[in-house]
Amino acid sequence: MSVDIPLDQDPGQDSGQGPSPSRALAPPGRSLIDRVEGITTARFFLIALVVFVVISLRVYWPQLPGNPHSIVGCACGDEMQEVWFLKWTPWAILHGHNPFFTNWMDYPSGANLATNTVMPALAILVAPVTWLFGAISSYNLLMWASFPVSALACCFVVRRVTASNLAALVAGALYGFSPYMVGQGVAHVFLIFAPLPPLIFYALFRIVVVQEGSARRWGLVLAVLVIVQFFISQEVAADTVIVAAIALVILILANRGALTRRRVDYALRAGLYSVVIAFVVLAYPVYFQLLGPQAIHGATHGTTHSPLKLDVLGTIVPNSLQWWSPSFLSRLGNKFMGGDLGENGSYLGAPLVAVLGLILWKMRANRWVLYVNGVLLATEILSMGRWLMVANHTIHVPLPWTAFGKISFLQSDLPNRFALFASFFVAVLVALGITRWRDWSRQPVPSRPRVPRVALHGGLSVLAVASFALYLPRLPIITSPVPVVPAFFTSPLDLQIPAGSVVLPFPISASPHATSMLWQVRAGFRWKMIGGEAIIPTPRDHVTGQPASTRPVQVTQFLSYWSGANTRDPTLDDALVARMREFVFLNDVGTVVLDPTTPHASQAFTLFRDALGAPTSEGGLDVWFHAQRLARAVAATPQG
Repeated sequence: MSVDIPLDQDPGQDSGQGPSPSRALAPPGRSLIDRVEGITTARFFLIALVVFVVISLRVYWPQLPGNPHSIVGCACGDEMQEVWFLKWTPWAILHGHNPFFTNWMDYPSGANLATNTVMPALAILVAPVTWLFGAISSYNLLMWASFPVSALACCFVVRRVTASNLAALVAGALYGFSPYMVGQGVAHVFLIFAPLPPLIFYALFRIVVVQEGSARRWGLVLAVLVIVQFFISQEVAADTVIVAAIALVILILANRGALTRRRVDYALRAGLYSVVIAFVVLAYPVYFQLLGPQAIHGATHGTTHSPLKLDVLGTIVPNSLQWWSPSFLSRLGNKFMGGDLGENGSYLGAPLVAVLGLILWKMRANRWVLYVNGVLLATEILSMGRWLMVANHTIHVPLPWTAFGKISFLQSDLPNRFALFASFFVAVLVALGITRWRDWSRQPVPSRPRVPRVALHGGLSVLAVASFALYLPRLPIITSPVPVVPAFFTSPLDLQIPAGSVVLPFPISASPHATSMLWQVRAGFRWKMIGGEAIIPTPRDHVTGQPASTRPVQVTQFLSYWSGANTRDPTLDDALVARMREFVFLNDVGTVVLDPTTPHASQAFTLFRDALGAPTSEGGLDVWFHAQRLARAVAATPQG
């Protein structure tokens, strides 16, 4: 189907129907909708911000933004890793370290943070909060702020495009509180802090369609937005570029006969500024990600055949994260995405799908509606991954992601994350539908209507309420108390550990358990650490979130196993004790610390005592200072 989209046509305007009434203020006092539409732009955005902030307070209730005493999700896994990253970036910059690499965890090999989700832009943004109140507070604040900020960005874009306050408010809510946002809001701040994708699409709209003002200025704006998004989430940045490229190709093909020399020159000038500036700024981090130490070649999740992809039924079958999720449906919905509820952000609900179909049918004369629907369809297809999935059954029909998955730097990209963009285009379509509904309601009533207007308004209102009700997520999202950090790390006792020396903690941080990462954060990175929650390559060029490659591996496996990780359990015998002493020397361990209140601490205590002798007890911990000296002394002592 050929879709001709006049580049100078307002997206809210039906082709051939004259100027859109959305460009003029409606007469005041006619209705509540007219009063909403008559609010000035500045006042409207202030009201929208207040509305989104109030709604956002419910997301993690009763936890308030920036609470340092509890944490979204748990103090483990990805959550603790992101807390560590928020602390690391400003600390590394102030102390002259490379923010894209660290051996302060996973010592001695270290981790390539450019390959991981280090999100330096967010870390710098909240650095003052981190210094004043701690990284837990920064993490919680960012998780909460992601909802209203993302919603407001979408609201701004839609308001600029449609000139409708009501449409913009609804679109912002659909995007900022979508199932994708709520699902990822359990653990992934770098994925839900998403105000920039709508702004990037808007900048492209200004460059390709509107073309008013300086091409250089809009090229600079686009470059800055892409660069900042890269430093928030490389995955979202890459997905944004993919979707933008597809949208641009569709637009060019649909308007190939209307591309004048002037339009092409304007777009090329703006694009050149964007590409050059982005290349200069991003060249080093991209190089470091691909070719730096501990770089990962291949899929960071261990496979390019991830279960995290859209099931065809995922848009209409809810899971347990939705407010309305009857058991006969959620039993199926909970199995989507390999059973990972937080990753299933594709849900829309049958009424909202019906609304989108109705908008497409009634506004089929509006070329922009057809265009946005085409981009939405392309985004949904991308989110399905390599093969078609229906009711958790793989149907071997190859999909476009098969080609994308062969590109090396996209092998770590997860198809389900395109749900973010699907929610944006759904919001835009709904906004266009609302403007059409509003304009239709202002038209004179025919003398003999086929269907009474009251009945039509009633039916549309019922459909709108049903769409809203089934789209609602189940709130609040779970939060957990922050574990108590031993007094050793919150008092001058910690100063007994030489600055910059290596500490072997127990429990060792091995995915998903990350207690010692919290200790290191609270200690202000005084010392380096064996273990840590980061994706690192193995000697065989696979990937792992475990410190399993730290030699001797038998010791690492033993400590990881009793710390709660899924590793082998080597037998605790004289050979393992000897390897424990070898471990201390091979990895420059200066201090060993053990929390005796941890489950299975007795296993590690026996190993440490047999290898290093009796510990000292300070600040709630068993501590072996000068571990190498202790190891030599015990080894030199005759046994028996």
